[in-house]
Amino acid sequence: MKILFAPLQGYTTGIYRKAHAEIFGGVDAYYAPFLRIENGKPREKDLQDLEVSNPQHSNPEKPACAITVPQIIANSVDEFKVLTEVLLQKGFTQIDFNMGCPFPMQVSRHRGAGLLSDAQTVKVIMDEIAQLSATGAARFSVKMRLGQSSPDEAFVLLPILNDTPLTQITLHPRLGKQQYKGVLDILSFEKFYNECRHPLVYNGDITSVSQICEMERRYPKLAGIMIGRGMLARPSLAAEYKAATDANAVSENELLSKILKMHGKLYEHARSTYQGDSQFLSHIKSFWDYLEPSLPKKTFKKIKPVNSTNTKKQLLR
Repeated sequence: MKILFAPLQGYTTGIYRKAHAEIFGGVDAYYAPFLRIENGKPREKDLQDLEVSNPQHSNPEKPACAITVPQIIANSVDEFKVLTEVLLQKGFTQIDFNMGCPFPMQVSRHRGAGLLSDAQTVKVIMDEIAQLSATGAARFSVKMRLGQSSPDEAFVLLPILNDTPLTQITLHPRLGKQQYKGVLDILSFEKFYNECRHPLVYNGDITSVSQICEMERRYPKLAGIMIGRGMLARPSLAAEYKAATDANAVSENELLSKILKMHGKLYEHARSTYQGDSQFLSHIKSFWDYLEPSLPKKTFKKIKPVNSTNTKKQLLR
């Protein structure tokens, strides 16, 4: 199956995606954190992040990374059109539409999971996707949850989605109001899996090769697995699956060596991008947030209290 790297705001930045592809690999496509409207126009910071890993701007003899798929989040067809147009102008021909973000700030603005209860708006946006797809301008996919408040919301939308020319649907079987906590609704996922006419990708709480293989066994029609936090915690996960190995196939020393090499690339990028210890360390320390399971306990305990670049340099020696 395809292994896709899920977008996580503040973590899977352009430089992270590029470094991960170069050092770990195994990922078929990296999904960039969503592009959104801010102050009436596409958020410039999001566009700049896309430039870092956009293959169209990299050395053709040494591609920046695997496929990068930009994602957009919108609460109306007007927002959708503005965001799509700017991505088309930048040469992207594959775009993902976010109907799954559970962050309250986005939900309250009728975006992400907040859009799942509004079948009328979703229908208008899907009609726009159909028109753009018919011209050959771009191909679209959807990333979604079962609903914001009830799984019934997904099944109201499914006939609309089934009639839209989508390359795939990625489903996280939780409700938006759960955010990332609570039990996964596997029964509703299975119902969606059986009724969805598009290639379906599973997303949610995957942390090991054995889990990927179990999903592959249980759901043979799955098109792929999208992994976010599990890949942040074990960056070698996709490569291990692709190599048909188990989680113990990569030695802890080899894993740590690659993690440090990746950290070095992010460190150099941050040093040339940010000014002042506070901004610099806020960015670079986020790399370690999910890595505790892959590190010796003593090493992880040394990283968290770091509050100056001098201390950080000592740790890297």
